Amino acid sequence: MRLVWVSFDVMGRDCLAAAAEAGAEVAAVVTLPGPIDPDRSGQCSFDELAGRLGARVIETADVNSPDTIAAVREVDPDLIFIVGWSQLVLDEFIGLARHGVFGMHPTLLPKHRGRAAIPWAILSGLAKTGVTLFEIVDGTPDSGPIVGQVEVPVGRDETATSLYDRITEAHVEVVRRFVPRLLDGSAPRVPQDPRQASVWPKRAPADGIIDWDTRAPYLYVWVRAQTRPYPGAFTYLDEEKLVVWRARPVELDKEAPAGTVVGRDGEDAVVACGEGGLVLEEVEGPAERLAVGARLG
Repeated sequence: MRLVWVSFDVMGRDCLAAAAEAGAEVAAVVTLPGPIDPDRSGQCSFDELAGRLGARVIETADVNSPDTIAAVREVDPDLIFIVGWSQLVLDEFIGLARHGVFGMHPTLLPKHRGRAAIPWAILSGLAKTGVTLFEIVDGTPDSGPIVGQVEVPVGRDETATSLYDRITEAHVEVVRRFVPRLLDGSAPRVPQDPRQASVWPKRAPADGIIDWDTRAPYLYVWVRAQTRPYPGAFTYLDEEKLVVWRARPVELDKEAPAGTVVGRDGEDAVVACGEGGLVLEEVEGPAERLAVGARLG
């Protein structure tokens, strides 16, 4: 089985290495052209790994473009895997693989199709999520038959950083379990139940703004869900942006207008919220100006 691997991120690169270890012949890697964009979460180079595997590197910003399709057709793949790519593939691309095109999604499909799965899992208060390997049969996102899944528990104090790491491990586990079965033709393809389907919307960096009228326990969730490797929850001090990477809720003895710095917890500023307070344990921006009485928002 000759594979083409489509990815631009670290998670996809780890999965590619696992697929090769499972016995796949990787003929080509489709990835973004360099240089690495520091604002694109997780982007990495595939040159070294592709070189070790003897795989051709096809660089493109549009996987459905005529040039990309021609290059992949030249490789003549049996299977195509898309792991870490932000663009949907369309019918012409899907038709390039003799035995199917497969994607991976960091939820337990058919629940929670769509975007920003790791932040949404924390923001939604899920107790568990997971990773699904599924067949891509058309341009509808995350809707094809399921090949296999691995569950991932979500801790009460989970952060985007810790959940991202365990979701990455789960991706690799899915590859190790199910890619050999795709290679030998024994893998299942279980249709998704559309009655169970739900969709999470895309999140943009601007969506991370902190509304200080919110209760402190939920702002604690808000910060954890959007910390590294994502752009982070943020607020403003006058005209300057302040990113909150780590925080925790506390009770306050006295009420104060939401967004007001009301005290210190050691070296950390304590900010009044709609209810309770938030201790800003790690911030990026004008932290030295967070004196008592300063107003955020």
